Parts: sequence; structure tokens; C-alpha cells
Amino acid sequence: MTSVEQFSYGWITPALALAMSMLGGLLGSFLTSRSRAFTGRRRAGWLTLSALAIGGTGTWVPHFMAMLGVDVPETVVRYDIATTALGFGIAVVVYCLGLYLVGFGPASAGKILPAGVLTGIGLAAVYATGPLSMRVAGVVGFDARTLLIGLAAAIVSAIVTLWCVSVVRGTAAMISASVLMSLAVGSTHYIVMAALRVTPAPTTGAVPGATLFEMLAPVCVLSCLLLAGLAYSTVGFTVRQDTAREEALLSQARDMYSLATFARGRERDRGEPAVPSHR
Repeated sequence: MTSVEQFSYGWITPALALAMSMLGGLLGSFLTSRSRAFTGRRRAGWLTLSALAIGGTGTWVPHFMAMLGVDVPETVVRYDIATTALGFGIAVVVYCLGLYLVGFGPASAGKILPAGVLTGIGLAAVYATGPLSMRVAGVVGFDARTLLIGLAAAIVSAIVTLWCVSVVRGTAAMISASVLMSLAVGSTHYIVMAALRVTPAPTTGAVPGATLFEMLAPVCVLSCLLLAGLAYSTVGFTVRQDTAREEALLSQARDMYSLATFARGRERDRGEPAVPSHR
């Protein structure tokens, strides 16, 4: 069995992972808060966007960034692209499930706890896709006890995240909650990665797969598109809401002016003195 290095590039990979996780959690919190203004399918739409933010940008992308720091000194490390991408799909789906369970009706511990357990089990699968996608000159496995601890951490992380997006109100509180969510995500990743075990074995051919750096550009493009789209959804909704409110006020003012003009015209037709307008 050989050692697995988690921080081969120093502090930069965990710092990037925490920053992306915090940003994804913050966007998810705002999108979830927007969903409360709607019901039915429209609320489900906003919760789906929130799942993209939290599961995609806030969970899978940081997991990928942290994997950049993984190195096995005694062998080259390659990754299976399909297994790596599978983690993204699982993360979005399990957070859709969790947010749908807690996002309709009032938030309560009776909803958040079971939703967190289900989501956490899915998240453990997300964090396992990174090591399982590794292709090395050897055998990749897990330490069962440490992996169970990672499963428990994933469940706690999911409960914390669902509680934050369901209960927390206000911009300052959401920012604080996003920091808490990012710490939970980062802790879970490194606990699951601590369970990773690599046993070297001789191989006659090249190790198949892609390097993480070969996948870095597509993931960065995907992250930028996700962030831009989700940010536009959040900011654009606020702008449209303010515009609609202003148009409603203008329409109300026009209606009141039309009624007042009509009333004065009727009074003049009857020969009655017009009611003076006060400005």
C-alpha cells in the first residue's frame, strides 16, 4: 500500500474549493429564498436552480478542485471522464430531492432531518466518484471505518445545508450560512479522501484516462456558465420584480388620474362646481 498525498500543490487547491463552495451555497440560498414567492411548478423551478447551485457549483466543483491536489507518488494518476462527470449528475439530483422535500410548506426538523439523511447518502456517493474514477498502476480501495465516518459527515453536511437554505433569512445571515456550508463540504471531502487506499501493482501498458488538468478547462467553462446563469437568475428576478412593482404603481396612478378627470367632467356637464384638486 502506498501513501496518497492530498495537498501536493499546498493551500491553493483547498482555498479554491472553499471559495467555490461558499459561492455556490450563497447562490443556492438566494435562489431558495426566491422560491418562497411562488407555489407549485414555479417553486419547483426555483428549487431546481438552487440544486444546480448547491449541488453543482457548491459541492461537485469544489470536490473537483480539491482533487487537483491529489497525488500518488509511486504511480501516475489518470481519471475516467464518465465516472468523474457522474458525480455532477448525482450531486444535482440528490439536492433536488432534498430541496423538494423541505422546500414546500413550512420548514421543520421533521422534514429537514430525513431529507438530510437521504441527501447525505447521495453526497457520499458523489465524493466517492472522485477516487473511483482514478486510474493508477495498482488497485484503488477504501478503508471501511473511515468511509463510514465520511458517510456520517456527508449526512451532517447535507442537514446543515438544507437547514441553512430553509431557515436562514437576510443577506448577512445567508453569507454566514454559506461559510458554514463550505466548511461542511470541505470537511466531508477530506474525510472521504482519507479513506482512500492505493495498492501498487505492476502494469505493462500506459495507465488509461485523462489527467485532471486536461479536464480543468471544460470544468472551468462549465463553472463560469453555471455561475453566470444562476447569478443572472437571481439578479434578473430582482430587477424584473422591481420593474413590475414600478409599473403597477404607475398604472394605479394613471387609473386614479383618469377617474378624477372623468368625475370633474361629469360635474361640469351637470353645471356643478368642480371639486378643486389639491396638489
